Amino acid sequence: MRILAALLFAAFAMAPAAAQVPTGALEALRRDFPAGHATLAAQLGGKTPEEGRRIAYEAIDRFLRAHVDEILAAPGPSIVALEARQGALLRSLGRQDVKACAIIGDRGFFGPEALASAPPPGLDEFGAALVAAAKAGAGAKSAPPSPTKEDFLAWMDAIAKIEPAVPVRNMLIDKAVRAAASDDHLCRGAAAMHEAAVALPGARGEIMSRTMLRYSISVQPD
Repeated sequence: MRILAALLFAAFAMAPAAAQVPTGALEALRRDFPAGHATLAAQLGGKTPEEGRRIAYEAIDRFLRAHVDEILAAPGPSIVALEARQGALLRSLGRQDVKACAIIGDRGFFGPEALASAPPPGLDEFGAALVAAAKAGAGAKSAPPSPTKEDFLAWMDAIAKIEPAVPVRNMLIDKAVRAAASDDHLCRGAAAMHEAAVALPGARGEIMSRTMLRYSISVQPD
Protein backbone atom coordinates (compact mmCIF):
# COMPACT_ATOMS: atom_id res chain seq x y z
CA MET A 1 0.00 0.00 0.00
CA ARG A 2 2.88 2.40 0.69
CA ILE A 3 4.18 1.76 -2.84
CA LEU A 4 0.74 2.36 -4.36
CA ALA A 5 0.39 5.62 -2.43
CA ALA A 6 3.83 6.79 -3.53
CA LEU A 7 3.02 6.07 -7.18
CA LEU A 8 -0.26 7.96 -6.91
CA PHE A 9 1.45 10.94 -5.29
CA ALA A 10 4.12 11.02 -8.00
CA ALA A 11 1.57 10.82 -10.81
CA PHE A 12 -0.58 13.62 -9.45
CA ALA A 13 2.41 15.81 -8.62
CA MET A 14 3.19 16.01 -12.35
CA ALA A 15 -0.35 17.19 -13.20
CA PRO A 16 -1.26 20.85 -13.75
CA ALA A 17 -1.55 22.85 -10.53
CA ALA A 18 -5.33 23.22 -10.75
CA ALA A 19 -5.74 19.42 -10.91
CA GLN A 20 -3.38 18.39 -8.12
CA VAL A 21 -4.77 16.34 -5.27
CA PRO A 22 -3.84 17.35 -1.70
CA THR A 23 -1.10 14.76 -1.29
CA GLY A 24 -0.06 16.00 2.16
CA ALA A 25 -3.55 15.32 3.51
CA LEU A 26 -3.54 11.89 1.86
CA GLU A 27 -0.19 11.06 3.43
CA ALA A 28 -1.53 12.17 6.83
CA LEU A 29 -4.52 9.87 6.30
CA ARG A 30 -2.19 7.00 5.41
CA ARG A 31 -0.22 7.58 8.60
CA ASP A 32 -3.05 8.24 11.07
CA PHE A 33 -6.14 6.60 9.51
CA PRO A 34 -4.80 3.76 7.33
CA ALA A 35 -8.11 1.98 6.78
CA GLY A 36 -9.76 5.08 5.33
CA HIS A 37 -6.68 5.81 3.25
CA ALA A 38 -6.66 2.32 1.76
CA THR A 39 -10.22 2.79 0.53
CA LEU A 40 -9.40 6.18 -0.96
CA ALA A 41 -6.21 4.93 -2.64
CA ALA A 42 -8.24 2.20 -4.36
CA GLN A 43 -10.72 4.81 -5.62
CA LEU A 44 -7.93 7.00 -7.01
CA GLY A 45 -6.28 4.23 -9.03
CA GLY A 46 -6.52 4.81 -12.79
CA LYS A 47 -8.31 8.16 -12.51
CA THR A 48 -7.38 11.29 -14.42
CA PRO A 49 -5.89 14.16 -12.37
CA GLU A 50 -9.21 16.03 -12.54
CA GLU A 51 -11.18 12.99 -11.39
CA GLY A 52 -8.59 12.25 -8.72
CA ARG A 53 -8.78 15.75 -7.31
CA ARG A 54 -12.57 15.59 -7.11
CA ILE A 55 -12.51 12.20 -5.41
CA ALA A 56 -9.82 13.32 -2.96
CA TYR A 57 -11.66 16.54 -2.04
CA GLU A 58 -14.91 14.64 -1.51
CA ALA A 59 -13.13 12.09 0.68
CA ILE A 60 -11.38 14.76 2.77
CA ASP A 61 -14.63 16.70 3.14
CA ARG A 62 -16.42 13.55 4.37
CA PHE A 63 -13.54 12.77 6.71
CA LEU A 64 -13.59 16.24 8.26
CA ARG A 65 -17.35 16.16 8.79
CA ALA A 66 -17.20 12.69 10.33
CA HIS A 67 -14.32 13.66 12.64
CA VAL A 68 -15.23 17.26 13.47
CA ASP A 69 -15.65 16.52 17.19
CA GLU A 70 -12.22 14.86 17.37
CA ILE A 71 -10.64 17.77 15.48
CA LEU A 72 -12.17 20.29 17.86
CA ALA A 73 -11.00 18.26 20.86
CA ALA A 74 -7.36 18.69 19.82
CA PRO A 75 -5.19 20.85 22.12
CA GLY A 76 -6.05 24.55 22.06
CA PRO A 77 -2.77 25.79 20.53
CA SER A 78 -3.19 23.48 17.54
CA ILE A 79 -6.76 24.74 17.00
CA VAL A 80 -5.58 28.35 17.03
CA ALA A 81 -2.82 27.39 14.57
CA LEU A 82 -5.43 25.87 12.25
CA GLU A 83 -7.45 29.07 12.39
CA ALA A 84 -4.35 31.10 11.59
CA ARG A 85 -3.78 28.86 8.55
CA GLN A 86 -7.36 29.45 7.38
CA GLY A 87 -6.99 33.20 7.57
CA ALA A 88 -3.66 33.10 5.74
CA LEU A 89 -5.05 30.77 3.05
CA LEU A 90 -7.97 33.10 2.38
CA ARG A 91 -5.68 36.11 2.11
CA SER A 92 -3.51 34.19 -0.34
CA LEU A 93 -6.53 33.03 -2.33
CA GLY A 94 -7.88 36.58 -2.40
CA ARG A 95 -4.72 37.73 -4.15
CA GLN A 96 -4.98 34.79 -6.54
CA ASP A 97 -8.74 34.74 -7.29
CA VAL A 98 -10.97 37.03 -5.26
CA LYS A 99 -14.21 35.48 -6.56
CA ALA A 100 -13.06 32.02 -5.51
CA CYS A 101 -12.06 33.43 -2.13
CA ALA A 102 -15.55 34.90 -1.66
CA ILE A 103 -17.11 31.49 -2.30
CA ILE A 104 -14.60 29.27 -0.51
CA GLY A 105 -14.52 31.58 2.49
CA ASP A 106 -18.14 30.65 3.03
CA ARG A 107 -18.16 27.04 1.80
CA GLY A 108 -14.82 25.59 2.91
CA PHE A 109 -11.56 24.63 1.24
CA PHE A 110 -12.55 21.05 0.44
CA GLY A 111 -16.14 21.55 -0.68
CA PRO A 112 -17.26 21.08 -4.31
CA GLU A 113 -16.98 24.82 -4.98
CA ALA A 114 -13.23 24.69 -4.31
CA LEU A 115 -12.67 22.42 -7.31
CA ALA A 116 -13.27 25.26 -9.75
CA SER A 117 -10.11 27.15 -8.78
CA ALA A 118 -6.44 26.40 -8.30
CA PRO A 119 -5.63 25.63 -4.65
CA PRO A 120 -3.81 28.37 -2.75
CA PRO A 121 -0.26 27.68 -1.55
CA GLY A 122 -0.37 25.93 1.81
CA LEU A 123 -3.68 24.10 1.34
CA ASP A 124 -1.91 20.73 1.34
CA GLU A 125 -0.30 21.44 4.71
CA PHE A 126 -3.62 22.69 6.09
CA GLY A 127 -5.35 19.43 5.12
CA ALA A 128 -2.58 17.41 6.75
CA ALA A 129 -2.84 19.52 9.93
CA LEU A 130 -6.59 18.87 10.10
CA VAL A 131 -6.02 15.12 9.88
CA ALA A 132 -3.35 15.36 12.58
CA ALA A 133 -5.79 17.29 14.79
CA ALA A 134 -8.37 14.53 14.38
CA LYS A 135 -5.79 12.01 15.55
CA ALA A 136 -4.74 14.21 18.48
CA GLY A 137 -8.32 14.77 19.63
CA ALA A 138 -9.44 11.16 19.42
CA GLY A 139 -10.54 9.79 22.79
CA ALA A 140 -11.06 13.18 24.45
CA LYS A 141 -13.08 12.74 27.61
CA SER A 142 -14.91 16.09 27.66
CA ALA A 143 -16.29 18.55 25.15
CA PRO A 144 -14.60 21.95 24.83
CA PRO A 145 -16.49 24.96 26.26
CA SER A 146 -19.03 26.82 24.15
CA PRO A 147 -18.66 30.53 23.40
CA THR A 148 -20.49 33.12 25.49
CA LYS A 149 -22.09 36.36 24.38
CA GLU A 150 -18.98 38.16 25.64
CA ASP A 151 -16.79 35.92 23.49
CA PHE A 152 -18.79 36.80 20.38
CA LEU A 153 -18.73 40.52 21.16
CA ALA A 154 -14.96 40.47 21.64
CA TRP A 155 -14.60 38.58 18.37
CA MET A 156 -16.74 41.13 16.51
CA ASP A 157 -14.65 43.96 17.94
CA ALA A 158 -11.49 42.20 16.73
CA ILE A 159 -12.97 41.79 13.23
CA ALA A 160 -13.79 45.50 13.08
CA LYS A 161 -10.19 46.35 13.96
CA ILE A 162 -8.81 44.07 11.25
CA GLU A 163 -11.20 45.15 8.46
CA PRO A 164 -12.84 48.44 9.52
CA ALA A 165 -14.07 49.15 5.98
CA VAL A 166 -15.90 45.83 5.62
CA PRO A 167 -19.35 45.71 7.33
CA VAL A 168 -18.94 42.16 8.64
CA ARG A 169 -21.41 42.60 11.51
CA ASN A 170 -24.15 43.76 9.14
CA MET A 171 -23.28 41.03 6.65
CA LEU A 172 -23.74 38.41 9.36
CA ILE A 173 -27.11 39.66 10.62
CA ASP A 174 -28.71 40.92 7.38
CA LYS A 175 -28.97 38.57 4.40
CA ALA A 176 -29.71 41.44 2.06
CA VAL A 177 -26.48 43.21 3.00
CA ARG A 178 -24.57 39.98 2.49
CA ALA A 179 -26.21 39.30 -0.87
CA ALA A 180 -25.25 42.78 -2.07
CA ALA A 181 -21.66 42.57 -0.83
CA SER A 182 -18.79 42.57 -3.33
CA ASP A 183 -16.51 39.57 -3.74
CA ASP A 184 -13.72 41.67 -2.23
CA HIS A 185 -15.73 42.37 0.92
CA LEU A 186 -16.86 38.76 1.23
CA CYS A 187 -13.28 37.54 0.85
CA ARG A 188 -11.75 40.04 3.25
CA GLY A 189 -14.57 39.58 5.74
CA ALA A 190 -14.15 35.81 5.78
CA ALA A 191 -10.40 36.11 6.30
CA ALA A 192 -10.90 38.63 9.09
CA MET A 193 -13.35 36.33 10.89
CA HIS A 194 -10.66 33.68 11.18
CA GLU A 195 -7.91 36.17 11.96
CA ALA A 196 -10.01 37.78 14.69
CA ALA A 197 -10.48 34.46 16.48
CA VAL A 198 -6.70 34.00 16.51
CA ALA A 199 -6.17 37.56 17.73
CA LEU A 200 -8.20 37.05 20.91
CA PRO A 201 -6.09 36.26 23.97
CA GLY A 202 -5.93 33.02 25.94
CA ALA A 203 -8.95 30.77 26.34
CA ARG A 204 -11.20 33.18 24.45
CA GLY A 205 -9.04 32.81 21.35
CA GLU A 206 -9.19 29.02 21.60
CA ILE A 207 -12.98 29.06 22.09
CA MET A 208 -13.64 31.30 19.10
CA SER A 209 -11.09 29.43 16.98
CA ARG A 210 -12.98 26.22 17.70
CA THR A 211 -16.27 27.93 16.88
CA MET A 212 -15.01 29.18 13.53
CA LEU A 213 -13.35 25.86 12.72
CA ARG A 214 -16.58 23.97 13.44
CA TYR A 215 -18.47 26.29 11.12
CA SER A 216 -15.95 25.96 8.29
CA ILE A 217 -16.03 22.16 8.50
CA SER A 218 -19.76 21.69 9.09
CA VAL A 219 -21.29 24.30 6.76
CA GLN A 220 -23.87 22.68 4.50
CA PRO A 221 -24.47 23.52 0.85
CA ASP A 222 -27.57 25.60 0.06
